[in-house]
Amino acid sequence: MGYELRRWFEDRLPQEISSGERVVALAIADLVWDDSRIGYGRKFMEKLLHKSGFENEAQLGKVLGKLAARGIELRVPICGQDGKPLKNKRGQLVYAHRGHQRTFRVPLESEFPGRPAPVWNDEEERSPDRVTFEAERSPARETFSGERSPARESMVTQAGDPIPLTTNTLPPTATPHSAPRPGKAGRSEQPNDAITAAAAFLTNLPEPWAVGRVTAKAMAPQLLEVITEQGWRLDEQLIAKLTENPNGINRHSSVLRLRINDLPKAPQQQPASPAKPSLPLWCRHCGDGNPAAEFNAKFRTAPGSSKPCPDCHPVNQTANAA
Repeated sequence: MGYELRRWFEDRLPQEISSGERVVALAIADLVWDDSRIGYGRKFMEKLLHKSGFENEAQLGKVLGKLAARGIELRVPICGQDGKPLKNKRGQLVYAHRGHQRTFRVPLESEFPGRPAPVWNDEEERSPDRVTFEAERSPARETFSGERSPARESMVTQAGDPIPLTTNTLPPTATPHSAPRPGKAGRSEQPNDAITAAAAFLTNLPEPWAVGRVTAKAMAPQLLEVITEQGWRLDEQLIAKLTENPNGINRHSSVLRLRINDLPKAPQQQPASPAKPSLPLWCRHCGDGNPAAEFNAKFRTAPGSSKPCPDCHPVNQTANAA
């Protein structure tokens, strides 16, 4: 996640940016997805603060503003229901507000003033001290040649403690699906079947909301996390919510991503009211011939009495059924 993109971004960042700006830019490139260049989530800012070494989001915001002033915009503005980016009272773009997480994106090479990437030829520039010559081997090294296997080279941890040596020369062969791979926010990835279903759901949205295979694969884990937390299902109700108010929207894919990220709680299903029991057929002998007895049980009284009719009153019908 982000490793190849980080190296790509590192080679193209302008030389004149400050060290703090470079650290923040490369930390973002390390956290976003390589395929979509997009990153978001609850713990994204926490990880960004840890990687960059800044104390709070206010300090990060200043650095991101300086990068934007240099033409390197790494923040994705929030869009309203009309699909247009929101602005505050001062006319500035809004990148986050209460209840809405920040979204980051590493720009393409044509979208920021970067420098040409160098072409390194490591093979030609290898220094002589990395080459082993047979004539320079000392007798002592020949005597203990068995201790120079790659797996037994001296190594230490970041704290300076030695790592125990091992006799294994090759790592154990990993079996497919032997363990869950860590997801973008440090969680285990969802089962492949669920990811596939979520990606298929996104690719089959009505036009122009449907996304391509690569984008759907990148968005599927976040969609699964959100609908699980908010109580939605991959059904017509979710389709209607994600594609509502389409007027004025130009970048449907970006709006779709923001709507998934900010999806509210699913509406509660109203319990069905119990059906009222139907009124038995009127026997036409009770109620002193009052025609209202056909539709209202209170008029169904025995002739010359106020007691319920034994033939058609609902009370007696229930008792007989029991």
